Amino acid sequence: MVARRGSPPPPGAASGVPYGDRHGDRTREPEQPPPSHAKRTDSAFWWLWGGQLVSNLGTQVSLYGLGLWLFQLQNHLLDFAAVAIVVQVAKILALPVVGPHLQQWRRRRVMVVANGLGALGTLALAALLLTADRGGGAPSLLALLPLQGLAAAAEASLVLCFSSLIPLLVPAGVARPRANGLFASSDGLVLIAAPFLGAWLVGIAGLRGVLVLDGLSFGLAMACVLLAPWPEAALGPASALGQQDRGQPAISWTQAPSRFGHDLAALWRDGALRRLALLGTAMAFVYGATEVLFPAWVITALGHGRLGGALVVGGLAYGLGLRVWLAHSPRLWGRTLASLLVIQSLALMGAGLVLFEGLIPFWYGGLGCFTLALPICLAIVQSRWQQLVPVADLPRLLAVRYALEWLARLAAFMASALVVDRLLGPALAWPHWPDWLTAALGTGPGRPMAVALGGLGWVLLLALVSQSLRPPGLGSPGRNQA
Repeated sequence: MVARRGSPPPPGAASGVPYGDRHGDRTREPEQPPPSHAKRTDSAFWWLWGGQLVSNLGTQVSLYGLGLWLFQLQNHLLDFAAVAIVVQVAKILALPVVGPHLQQWRRRRVMVVANGLGALGTLALAALLLTADRGGGAPSLLALLPLQGLAAAAEASLVLCFSSLIPLLVPAGVARPRANGLFASSDGLVLIAAPFLGAWLVGIAGLRGVLVLDGLSFGLAMACVLLAPWPEAALGPASALGQQDRGQPAISWTQAPSRFGHDLAALWRDGALRRLALLGTAMAFVYGATEVLFPAWVITALGHGRLGGALVVGGLAYGLGLRVWLAHSPRLWGRTLASLLVIQSLALMGAGLVLFEGLIPFWYGGLGCFTLALPICLAIVQSRWQQLVPVADLPRLLAVRYALEWLARLAAFMASALVVDRLLGPALAWPHWPDWLTAALGTGPGRPMAVALGGLGWVLLLALVSQSLRPPGLGSPGRNQA
């Protein structure tokens, strides 16, 4: 019996551990390189990972730097928010176009073109800035945003390319989960460093310094792609790895969105992939909202001193979590993910209780536990996607995954301020709440943001429970079943 043509192969086993039973993995692997070539594939991964890290850092620094520069210039917070929204929307819109075509394109060529487009966008921004300076005015926001969106779309293509290449660059075994951990955690490292580096560059060199770093990052990333010792299996298009895709006609540009919708529907029919996608989307929403709410809460209610301590503790805990994953990844799978998500949920719920603001050891302990779990959770989800999806189908189905997760992050960014300002702020100011509730939640500065963080803990816990309680393999036959 064979799976239906055009749908992603269902997960291999109806495992009782829905998010990471490595013994149930039946994903068809590409031909593994002989031992003499293992070092070559690992070396290619390190080259591409370094280039991707630098490119992503340059894009995020450009995002924060441009937004901060516009805010200083116009004193309108809307300008800052517009840059963040356009970047996220451009990344999401690029996926339905790039994902289906990436099945038939050579990914080395795609990564070179994407880095070139990113560098071209940066050069155009620099030329626009120079022209505005000569005219004695500020560049138009409407002229800046499309160029920033172009760079963001190029970055989305790079992320999708590299994510789908990992099984071809790193042999199966202990090394691949470690590679997935490095890939998944690099976004967190960039998100921690980019705001500070962007603000620092704007302060000492203005927007020019930000654009120089962005352009150099794309150039360095392109050099890494060209210099990496690519293995033969990674040089061809993904469709060459799957028998059912060989000989299929090329997808036109007009067909790409409909093919993307077909991939979304096929993923939704697959029980294990649907559960994994919904859990990953919920995680992306919670993490995205936390990025907005946590620093705002700490600055408003606890001061810059506590924020500095939080950055130190959070950075150390994140590094420790990554170190734990790299050392023990073969033993950290499904049950570990569920346990860590429960811990993160409890940490967020604790933020909603005013009691813990004054209990400094417990406050930092909760922050450390949440941040330590972050790279491990991201690495497990990344590894599980590569377990459940055959290598030939990774570009299309990962495009659907990233579209859902990035859309959730965009929704989190936009909803956080609305919920705090329009809902929780007025609600906490209502004078008729019971005394015990007011005493538990607090009414001081920053409490609406803290209560929103507590609500995110419930969102994460409910998402985990709702997906874990469903029967394994619900809605999808076995891999070899019609």
